[in-house]
Amino acid sequence: MDITPFLNYFVNNIYNQIGETPVDKQTMGRYQAALAGGNITEKEKKLFEFVLSAYGAAEFSTKQLEKDFGNAAYATIRSFVMKFEKLQIFSRQAYGKNRMKYKVK
Repeated sequence: MDITPFLNYFVNNIYNQIGETPVDKQTMGRYQAALAGGNITEKEKKLFEFVLSAYGAAEFSTKQLEKDFGNAAYATIRSFVMKFEKLQIFSRQAYGKNRMKYKVK
């Protein structure tokens, strides 16, 4: 069975449509430095990779991330976004008094 037509379709219509990561190089540099320095746990690394793949440069809330990731408690998600905001990897936008959305810088 020849899979060449499938591979051609996949490369032309799927793989080539994938753009570069919409994350600033400085942001990724800060992330890599924190990772190399041992400041990021394995769980936080998985969460960050999930955020990049699921949201890219789009905004997300802690509740949305908790629901979408599915394998972390709210306290874990909250501490994750606060830590990454402090590391200047995430930026925060306030929508009212208690409603915050985050996104990768």
